[in-house]
Amino acid sequence: MGAHALLSPSAAHRWLHCTAAPRLEANVADEGSSFALEGTLAHAYCALKLKQFMDWPTDSEEAEIKQLNDQYHTGEMDEYTDTYKTIVMEKYNAARVATPDARLLVETKLDFSEHVPDAFGTADAIIIADGVMEVIDFKYGKGVKVSAYRNPQMMIYALGAYDRFSFDYRIERVRMTIVQPRIDNLSEYEITVSELMAWVDEELTPKAKQAYEGNGPQVPGEWCQFCKVKNCCRALTERCTSTAADYPDPKLLTAEELATEVLPNLAVIKTWLTGVEDYALQQALSGVQLPGWKIVEGRSVRKITDPEAAAVALNQAGYKTTEIYKPQELRTITELEKMAGKKNFAAICGEFIDKPRGKPTLAPESDKRPAIDPVADDFKGINLTD
Repeated sequence: MGAHALLSPSAAHRWLHCTAAPRLEANVADEGSSFALEGTLAHAYCALKLKQFMDWPTDSEEAEIKQLNDQYHTGEMDEYTDTYKTIVMEKYNAARVATPDARLLVETKLDFSEHVPDAFGTADAIIIADGVMEVIDFKYGKGVKVSAYRNPQMMIYALGAYDRFSFDYRIERVRMTIVQPRIDNLSEYEITVSELMAWVDEELTPKAKQAYEGNGPQVPGEWCQFCKVKNCCRALTERCTSTAADYPDPKLLTAEELATEVLPNLAVIKTWLTGVEDYALQQALSGVQLPGWKIVEGRSVRKITDPEAAAVALNQAGYKTTEIYKPQELRTITELEKMAGKKNFAAICGEFIDKPRGKPTLAPESDKRPAIDPVADDFKGINLTD
C-alpha cells in the first residue's frame, strides 16, 4: 500500500516519547491485519466520494476498492464514509464563504523533510483558505478514541500543509480535525501558526533528529501499544516487572500505592504481557530453544465437516430433524449494525433494543463518565466475574 517513512507522522506519538523506537523497529516487517485492510478500503471510499462530488478522476480509488471490496465492504462502511464526506463538504463550503477561492485537496502528499529527516505522508483532506487552514483526518478504527488536541500526527500534517501553501494564502491559524464516526467522535483543535512553529522548533525537530540518528533513550509508556518491538523491549520489561517493587511495606500495597503506582501502569503491563506471550510462541515455532519450555498442542474444537450428510445420517438412525437442528436465531446486534449501518439499524429496530447497566469498572478521574456510588443497590445483582 506504499512506502512508509522511518519517522512517519502516524507513529509520531511513539517516537516523540521514545526516540529509540524507530531504529529498533526499522528491520521488523509490518505484519498487516484485517483491521488495517478494512481501514484502507474505508479511506478509499472517503476519497472516492469526495472526488466524485468534485468531479475529479477516481481511478486509483476504484482500483483499491475493487481489490478489497468483496472481503471488507459493509453497510456501515457506506454510512460512515458518507458522514465523513458530509463533514468535509460542509467545512469546505463554509471556508468558501470567507475565502471564495478556497481549495479542497484530497489524499495530498506532503513533505516534512525540512523539519523531520526523510519524512513524508498523505493527508486525507486539506482545506486551504485565508485566515484558517484545516487539516482533516479520517479514522475508521473504534478501539481507541483519537483526540485532535495537540495530536502530533495532525500537527505534522498541518506543518507540511502550511509549508506548501502559505505562499498562496494568508494563513494565520491551523485547525486540525479528527473524524472517527464509528464511535461518534468529531474532535477539533485549533492553533496559531506561531504556536505550531514554536512546537516544531522546541520539540519536533530536536526529537526527530535524535530518533533518526538512533541515539535516543528507550522510554516505555502507553505509546508502546503499537510498537513492533514491545515484545522484546528490555526497558518495557523492566518497567513492568518493577512496578510493585521498593515500597515501604514489602508484603502489602496501600490504597495510595495501588492508585498511584499500579493502576496507572495496567494498560502498559497488559500490552507487554500479551506481546511477550505471542513473541515467545513465535520464537519457539521458528526453532528457538526456550530453556524449560516446550510447544504443546492446545485445546481444539471438534467440527462437523459435512453438516448435511451428518443430518441425513442422524435422520436415518431415527432422530427427528427438530432434534438435530437448532432453532433459527438472530445475529448479534454488532453484526446486524455492521450489515445495515448503525443509524439504519436503530431506525428499524430501535424499539426492540434494551441496554442494561454495565458492570462497575475502575477509571481515572479524567474519564468523562459520571462516577457511581459504590455502595448503591443498583449494582448488587451484577456478577463482577462476567
